[in-house]
Amino acid sequence: MPVWIGVDDTDSKKGGCTTYIAAVLARRLREIGVKVLGYPRLIRLNPNCPYKTRGNAAIALKADAESIDPLRRIAVEVVEEYSELEEGAETGIALLKGEPPSQLKEFYWRAVREIIPIRDAFRVAEEIGAEIVYYRDGKGLVGALAAIGADLSPGKTYELIAHRTREYWGTVRKVDPSSVYEMDEATREYTFDNVDYETGEIRITPHTPCPVLLGIRGVDPRALERAYRMLRIGEPVEYVTIFETNQATDVHYQRHRIHELGDGVNAIVEGVISEAPRRDIGGHVFFKIDDGTGELTCAAYEPTQGFRDIVMRLIPGDEVTVYGAVKLKPQGLTLNLEKIWVRKL
Repeated sequence: MPVWIGVDDTDSKKGGCTTYIAAVLARRLREIGVKVLGYPRLIRLNPNCPYKTRGNAAIALKADAESIDPLRRIAVEVVEEYSELEEGAETGIALLKGEPPSQLKEFYWRAVREIIPIRDAFRVAEEIGAEIVYYRDGKGLVGALAAIGADLSPGKTYELIAHRTREYWGTVRKVDPSSVYEMDEATREYTFDNVDYETGEIRITPHTPCPVLLGIRGVDPRALERAYRMLRIGEPVEYVTIFETNQATDVHYQRHRIHELGDGVNAIVEGVISEAPRRDIGGHVFFKIDDGTGELTCAAYEPTQGFRDIVMRLIPGDEVTVYGAVKLKPQGLTLNLEKIWVRKL
């Protein structure tokens, strides 16, 4: 019988990692003879969530088990051992027998695009018969349920994540940068976001004290394994896990007219440049677009580096499609520009 386990909100600003929970959980299930089916899931939720810790991702595993009881026991053990509960994590665990119903898939789409109140998670769990365990207010139940219900039919990618042994947590990651460049050159048809060639940043290694050594993203799990073998790593690795994910699929965006926008929306908006781009003292670039229903300020902030130079070349009358998170700023609703498609100059 298939049994799903979903977990979310195990980390904090200081450390911890939900994918590490997944790796440990999978190992301990196998140790008691439980088969883990397919790839574990790494599901990114609404990036606009105001109470996210870092990546705002939840995990889910599908197991073949006769009883839900040992799975619940092991999930609780792993969470209580590795979750950042003392640092305020509001971890949620959800367990579901059978395949996710359509109601849970609808909940997933809401979690990707909206801010869901925790009461909705409790209601959905009760309606579908999911078992839940939670800590403090249990905000992690939203992600735990959404990860189980994730609809990856519009598209999915994969991420190979290598986790460090505990004695290396918080230390400098020992991955040879030149090997990352070599790997990127050899696998770029199947992997992405390995290196930022403009800044020289190695993108596969995080900069936080979490257990992750590196993460390679791509569209083919076999190519990820080959890419990993090309890296020169100078420290022991505890786990290597390939996740199927909704990363880099843009599923959190929805098309909107400007008059429909509100704070917290992840939007795709088509319009015409109505006010030429200008660069402020901090290096941020602002411009406005109009779609006939209203005018919207768009912002390309300093960390986007050379992206701003492209934006500065736009002039009134150019037709563009902008992608980004809408925030309520002193100047009104502002779209934090993440992507732009110049349709007509």
